[in-house]
Amino acid sequence: MGELLIRLGELGIGFLSIMGPLVLLMVFLKLRDERESILYGVALKELNSPDLRGLFAVKIRCSVFSRQDTVMVDLWNCPKEQVWDVIIRLSTHLPPQVRLVVNGMADSRSRSTLTLRVQRNIPSVRSVPCCR
Repeated sequence: MGELLIRLGELGIGFLSIMGPLVLLMVFLKLRDERESILYGVALKELNSPDLRGLFAVKIRCSVFSRQDTVMVDLWNCPKEQVWDVIIRLSTHLPPQVRLVVNGMADSRSRSTLTLRVQRNIPSVRSVPCCR
């Protein structure tokens, strides 16, 4: 009976050593997919306005093992004010560790790329330089 339990223990340890890394990788991939779907939901919710319909494309990049996520928005034929409105709306609703990249093409002539990193840290009053 004791030898049977030892053999079953060895079999269990062997199974875990073979399947453990695969299961761990699948868990990381599932977490990445969940982060990606949450970011898509936030971006599409903020860009769902009548004045932006058909003028934008969203691409999300999430890495498997780190939390460096990027939301890329391409805007076509939008004035600079509208591009800044999109940046402000998205940056207030995205999580703090997410990088926001907005590519704006105004009047189909020039291409301007604006890259922001969303941060929620509000400086304290003591750390703001004084202008006297």
